[in-house]
Amino acid sequence: MRLLPFSVALGLAFALGCAGGEDEEAPTDTAEADADTDVDTDTDTDTRDTSPMDDTIELPPTPLPITVDIRGEGSATFDTIVCSHPPNNQLQLTYTDSSNAYAWSFRVFVRETFVGRGTYNTNVQVQLIENFSGGRYYATDSTSGSAEVVVEDFGVNGAYGTVTFSALTGDSGDAVITPQPVDFWCDAIDD
Repeated sequence: MRLLPFSVALGLAFALGCAGGEDEEAPTDTAEADADTDVDTDTDTDTRDTSPMDDTIELPPTPLPITVDIRGEGSATFDTIVCSHPPNNQLQLTYTDSSNAYAWSFRVFVRETFVGRGTYNTNVQVQLIENFSGGRYYATDSTSGSAEVVVEDFGVNGAYGTVTFSALTGDSGDAVITPQPVDFWCDAIDD
């Protein structure tokens, strides 16, 4: 067996070590790059559209006036809906009859963080209020029943969508409102 001079052996070992290190690193980098591009990191299941709410939208024709039947109470007609988006990042809808101040008011509150288009059903409250002193009051919310607001579109010039909810509970029993879903349509958004 012939021995190589120490400097040649050291140089050969260094060259083989570096070459082996490069070959080992390249597949690792490629594997990491492939892993970065192949892994789907989108775990967000929220279907809400987070596009800016300051866009102008195209509103469909108004569904107003809306007439609903209130089991046990007759019917109510709403020809005005006021949409509010106060600085607390909520949405408020108030339905009224402009010709009869003593008729019913119907109110919907999206109390969860409102971001515009989407479905809201984790903190929604629905109220039906008879507009005179001592008038009847009915309510439900998403925690005690089912209440859901679907915002089809929302912009600086208005909003539209639907509200669906279960029976409203009050001191004098339940009030069931039909038909559902109840449309909402506003051509202005108040702060």
